[in-house]
Amino acid sequence: MATISRHGVPDHVRDEQIVDYDYFADARVTDDPQLDLTSLHGDAPDIFYSPRQGGFWVVTRYDLMSQILRDTDHFSNRELDIPKSNSDNRMIPLNLDPPEHLGYRMALMRHFDRKHIAALEPKLRWWANHLIDKVIANGGCEFTEDVGAGFPVSVFMELMGLPLDRFEQFRDIVHEYFGGTTVERRIELQNIIIETMRDYFARRRSEPQDDLMSKLVQEQVKGRPLTDEELDSIGFLLFIAGLDTVANTLTFTWRFLAEHPELQGRLANDPDSATDFVEEALRRFSIVQQTRVVKKDYDFEGVSFREGDMVACPLMLGGMDDRRNPEPTKFDIDRQDRAHVAFSTGPHTCVGNFLARAEMRVLAEEWIRRIPRFRIKPGTEPKWRMGGVMALSDVHLEWDAEAKA
Repeated sequence: MATISRHGVPDHVRDEQIVDYDYFADARVTDDPQLDLTSLHGDAPDIFYSPRQGGFWVVTRYDLMSQILRDTDHFSNRELDIPKSNSDNRMIPLNLDPPEHLGYRMALMRHFDRKHIAALEPKLRWWANHLIDKVIANGGCEFTEDVGAGFPVSVFMELMGLPLDRFEQFRDIVHEYFGGTTVERRIELQNIIIETMRDYFARRRSEPQDDLMSKLVQEQVKGRPLTDEELDSIGFLLFIAGLDTVANTLTFTWRFLAEHPELQGRLANDPDSATDFVEEALRRFSIVQQTRVVKKDYDFEGVSFREGDMVACPLMLGGMDDRRNPEPTKFDIDRQDRAHVAFSTGPHTCVGNFLARAEMRVLAEEWIRRIPRFRIKPGTEPKWRMGGVMALSDVHLEWDAEAKA
C-alpha cells in the first residue's frame, strides 16, 4: 500500500480522509468538469481533506453540503477564498453571517425579487434578439463571449448603469480574478473592482439616474442610508456575480445543447418545456465551489472540523449526486423531484437567482425560435477553468440557412 503523505495536513485529519484534489485544476477533469468530478462520489469519502491550496475540506454529497451551507453556527462566510486571502475587502451581504447580513440582503432583494424580474422580461428578450441579430447571418459564432457572456453581462451592466464600452475590460478582470492567480494579485483585483464601483456610486450621488446604482445610493439599512464603505462592498459583490456566473452556466449548457439535436427538437416543438430545461441545466451544469470557514470546533459525520479550517462545497456534485438525483448523468427535462444547489441554499441563497433563471429561459426560447438547429464547429476545442467559479471558453457553434433572421 502506498504511503500517504501528510505534508501540510493538520493532526486532526485522519489518513483515510486525505484525497489529492486541486481546487483550480484537478487532474480528474479532462473535458466536462461537472461530469468528470463525479468520480469523487465513488473514489473518495463523502467529506475528505485536500492538502493543496493551503489545505481544505471538500464535501461531495447533496444532503451534507445542504446541512453545512445552512449551518451558520459552525460555518462562516467571512473568508471565501481558497487559499485564504485574509483580505480586508468584504462582499456585503455575502461575507456577513446571520443575522448581520439580513438588512443588506433585504435591501438587494427589493430589486431582484420575482416582481422586478418579471418586469424586465421585455428588456431580456430585446437583448437576446439583439445579440442573435449580430451573429445569425454569419452561420456561426464563438458563443462564450458573443452571446453566453454578451447577453447576461450586457443586461447586468445596463441594469446597474455601467457603461457598455467597458464590457471587455470588466470581463478581463473577472476572468483573471476567478483563475488560478496568486493571493496577492487577487487582492489587487479586488481593489480595482472596489475603486471602479466607488467611482460610479459617487457619480450617482451627485447625478442620480434610472439605474440600480442610483437606487442603492438611496437605500437604507436599519433606518439609515448605506455608508460609502457598505456601497463599496455591495458593488464588489454585484460586479463579481453579475459579470461571470450566468455567462458560464449558459456556455456549459449551450455546448451540451449543440451536441444533442434531439434536445433542440424538444425545445423547438415544446417551447413550454424551457423552464424545466433551465432547471435541469442548473442541476447538470452548476459552476460554483461554495466555500466556508469553520467558526468553532465541530464533529460532523465522522469529520473533526477545527476552527479556521476551510471547507469547499462543489455545488455541481450536489446536483450530480446519485443518492438524490437518480441517473444523474442523464439530462432529463422531465426529471421528477429534481434537486440542485446551483444557487447555494440557506441564508445566503443567491440574490440574483430569479434573474439568472429568467435570462436562461428567455435565451433558450429566443435562440431555439430563431436557430432551431446548431452544432459544435468541427475542429474546435472548448477550454475549461476550475476555481471558485468554473467556466468554459472557445465554444464555437455553427448552423445552416434555416436560422431565422
